Amino acid sequence: MYRTRTKRLSRTAGTIWVLLLTLALVLSACGGGPEPAAEEPAAAEEEAAQDSDEGAGDAMMSTKEAPQLAEMVAAGDLPPLEERLPIDPLVIDLPWIEVGKYGGTLKRTTTRSNLRDTSAYMYGHSPLHWEEGGTAVGPGLAKAWEINDDASEWTFYFREGTKWSDGHPFTVDDILFWWEDMAANPDHPMAIPAWTLVGGQPMTAEKIDDYTIRFKFVAPAPLVDIELAAFVNGGVSGNFGPYPRHYLEQFHPEYSDAADYEEFTEKQDWWNNPDRPVLNAWMPVLLETGNRMILERNPYYYAVDTAGNQLPYIDRLEVTYSENAEVLKLRIFNGDVNFHAHPHLSLRDLAVLKENETKGDYRVLLWDNGAGGAPAWGVNWNNPDDGKRAVVRTVQYRRALSHAMDRERIRKITFLGLGEAASTGTMSPNSGQFNRTERGQEMLVAWRDSAVTYDPELAASLLDEIDVTDQDGDGFRDLPDGSPLEVRIDFPAGNTAFIETAELMVEDWKAIGLNAFVNSIPGSQLGVMTTSATYDIRLYGGGAPDGPDLLTYPAWLVSYGSGGRWAPLYGAWMAAEGTPKEGTELDLDPRDRTPPREEIPVDDPMYRMWELYKQAIAEPDEDKRDELTFQIIQIHIDEGPFLLGGIADPPNIIVAGNMIQNVPTRDDLPLGGWHGPGVLGMPGAMTYPEVYFVAE
Repeated sequence: MYRTRTKRLSRTAGTIWVLLLTLALVLSACGGGPEPAAEEPAAAEEEAAQDSDEGAGDAMMSTKEAPQLAEMVAAGDLPPLEERLPIDPLVIDLPWIEVGKYGGTLKRTTTRSNLRDTSAYMYGHSPLHWEEGGTAVGPGLAKAWEINDDASEWTFYFREGTKWSDGHPFTVDDILFWWEDMAANPDHPMAIPAWTLVGGQPMTAEKIDDYTIRFKFVAPAPLVDIELAAFVNGGVSGNFGPYPRHYLEQFHPEYSDAADYEEFTEKQDWWNNPDRPVLNAWMPVLLETGNRMILERNPYYYAVDTAGNQLPYIDRLEVTYSENAEVLKLRIFNGDVNFHAHPHLSLRDLAVLKENETKGDYRVLLWDNGAGGAPAWGVNWNNPDDGKRAVVRTVQYRRALSHAMDRERIRKITFLGLGEAASTGTMSPNSGQFNRTERGQEMLVAWRDSAVTYDPELAASLLDEIDVTDQDGDGFRDLPDGSPLEVRIDFPAGNTAFIETAELMVEDWKAIGLNAFVNSIPGSQLGVMTTSATYDIRLYGGGAPDGPDLLTYPAWLVSYGSGGRWAPLYGAWMAAEGTPKEGTELDLDPRDRTPPREEIPVDDPMYRMWELYKQAIAEPDEDKRDELTFQIIQIHIDEGPFLLGGIADPPNIIVAGNMIQNVPTRDDLPLGGWHGPGVLGMPGAMTYPEVYFVAE
């Protein structure tokens, strides 16, 4: 027996679509219009009304499109709108928005030379969407979905008539291409997403028809809907397809003798290849890496506003590379940028940003980060230095680092006194596990406060306990064998928002005799160092904000994956379980494997975390699943911290040009915005930039 997952009703769309449905039914009775689908499951009541009669959407939307697209239709260069939209388009309705106007350009800038963070503005490839600020899941590219009683089978129904930006039909074959020829293909470098592995085995994907697909798991997989809303799928995460099979097959070795995987990976992603069709609101038309990217409206985008206008409102996105944060800010001050959300600006810039609001014709907004502790520092459990690794694995050393941190000073200097509480380092306090029960709140507080007190004397005594003392009289503590102990804090170049925080940490740790120093590294190089675990401490500027479910992105909770936040070699070993990589390359040094990975000893706390995590993600009962999650957190409390944090839930700066409308304030957004997590895909997944518009 199947049951249908439903989303919460939006505030106004249901009424509008019921009225439209009534009108369509009257017209149908008079003129023999199309029959409503009788047995197809609906995602919610307003979606059922919307889905029930194809004529309602067609009648409403036939002339509601951007003027330049209407001109192309009139000239015969583009099919009419009713042929470009699916039968049941996605209706975007948010409490703070009004029906907008077509036209204009959204101008942003970034210090990331590859310009990839533009993907955070695109949510079109996601089958399901976050709603209510990340506390609910609703339809997206998929209009409805079903699960069986034990959550081992999930069936998704996609919008019939959806098309890629080049006009080619989208079908579930594009999802099968992602799964069979990319993610589950051992020859392709894409890793199998964690959510597809349950019970130590990958899922199977079955095509039911062109718009219906079923995922089957060997054990319950209760979090699939959350996973398929997570990130901006089709973005940088690889968490889910679809990928345009009709275009990419020509570059895939399975289908073309002249192709190889190196070329394929260069062509597969739209932020590297503007020729690749997309399902997003805008499609890339120009890419100059290290300079700029231009995107224009997708004439086949499958979403509309509540009045039936095809989205997006804005014609173009222009993204310009800024060499550093100072150049970025100057562009904002001069009015060359009319929207900025990434990369994060320092709150220390708030005063000067406010001073230049009139000159730059913009307004400054503050959205909550949602982090359990920002910044966050991962202390490398897999340190390549034997002496350092032995010290890191003592609870005294990591607690000494934490108790030496003057977090109140961090709050005052870095966050201008804003943010919530000082934090040892947790995941987001907004996460469901912390808010469903009183026990959840107790676990959050226990984790947050486990080593949070500022006590340099205690920190020094903890280091003395493990013989990390100054043995050569140079003023710095040494390893127990007498060799020097250096503590290097690595962070990505260009992330100026937290340079000052890192320098404050250096002062605090030097005060207890540790030879700590800051090391700014280009992001690509730091990524390689993270994967190979060749660092001491890595700073994560956004903190640990991920949620809404603690199990959704386990890099923070159990250090899962090659990007595991404090034990990346063990995390990569976890990720290889159940894949063709499992049990291979055992004759190689862990750092020489592809990807670098190392087996977890059974007596290691990471092993216990991993076993509990696997049980949790396969537990269909929410209360039992939460309890397993709390057991993982208890390991953090008893044997941690493994991840150090600063201040919980500080705000992030957003800059919006005064002419850019439908941009929400903090008060508009549930939970204040929750702008930090990649898993929530801000701003694309929460504020829908396709409904932003340029006012006159």
